[in-house]
Amino acid sequence: MYLATTSRNVTRRRRLLTTAGVAVVAALSLAGCAGGAGAEDTASSDSGEELTTIRVSLGWIKNVEWAGFWIADQMGYYEEEGLDIEWIGGGPNAPTTMATLAADGADIGIVPGTQSWLQTFADGNDWTAIGALFQESPGALVSLASDPVRTAEDLVGKTVLGQEGTQINYDAAFKIAGLEPDYDFIPVGFDIAPLVDGQGIAYTAYATNQPIMLEEQYGLAPDDYVVTLYADLGMPLYGNVIYGDSSYVSDNGDDMEGFLRASIRGWEENGDDPAVAAELAVNDFGADLGLDLKQQTRENELQQELVVGEYGDPLFWMDPALMTELMYPGLEVAGYTDLPAPEDYVDMSYLEAAHASLEG
Repeated sequence: MYLATTSRNVTRRRRLLTTAGVAVVAALSLAGCAGGAGAEDTASSDSGEELTTIRVSLGWIKNVEWAGFWIADQMGYYEEEGLDIEWIGGGPNAPTTMATLAADGADIGIVPGTQSWLQTFADGNDWTAIGALFQESPGALVSLASDPVRTAEDLVGKTVLGQEGTQINYDAAFKIAGLEPDYDFIPVGFDIAPLVDGQGIAYTAYATNQPIMLEEQYGLAPDDYVVTLYADLGMPLYGNVIYGDSSYVSDNGDDMEGFLRASIRGWEENGDDPAVAAELAVNDFGADLGLDLKQQTRENELQQELVVGEYGDPLFWMDPALMTELMYPGLEVAGYTDLPAPEDYVDMSYLEAAHASLEG
């Protein structure tokens, strides 16, 4: 596509995109395109106005991780854009957003695992990214303050904990620091208890999740533990990328702009009071999940900092030059191959237009 610019001042252009004619039969094949019919579906607003339905596949359950989207929905911002959003929840037992889009089960996906999403390009998928929720991925190592891990050097010769498959991140941290991987790995689940029990010095975690377990289940204060983002170890990455099949995005540009404009408004308001979206998650969008209001509020507090990020860009921004120069080297050291060039799939024109209209 375009927008590989070091100045981040983007000229609004659009690449001509081709529509693929390959039908996807199996959801898990992830081959071919996933052109959706969502833009042709309509619903009606309270005033009787026809709304365009956009089906959005979420990469996780309908909890507070999607806080700003819940606010935008509740406040009617999508309806103001002529849109009716159908939120499709994910989770550990749900198909990936990529599989859902490939099977024509959704029009837009929001994918937490940027690494796994990038790998699907090699399968023949033609995705276009129109934004990223997290300017800094919440992927992190958590350690106790009594034996903190802030650098790869702190891991040398130590026992570490993580979900099976996360060894690749430990290996990359060592290599980026110019060290040979030297650690013992114990596979664990998503419960942080093994760290508290002293089975290892570090635990692979989501910075917006497991630290809350330390506070609520074990009575630790924020000063009692250390959260080291992968970015701090030389592996920065955008998270919760918002994307669609290229033909769908190109054919429905006005709707993409409207979706982003409404979402920006919701996430800006989310920064005012983390309890608002937490209540929406607990009582409305995730009412059947048994979510805890205190935990959801705390998670929202932690995640907003990552949404704003440290790069100084507007909400949801993705900078192809930054990705090439700063993010891709970490991915490559971690062993990820066949990575598509960011300028070929990142299109900030819709986001740029959305921000410009709000500022105007």
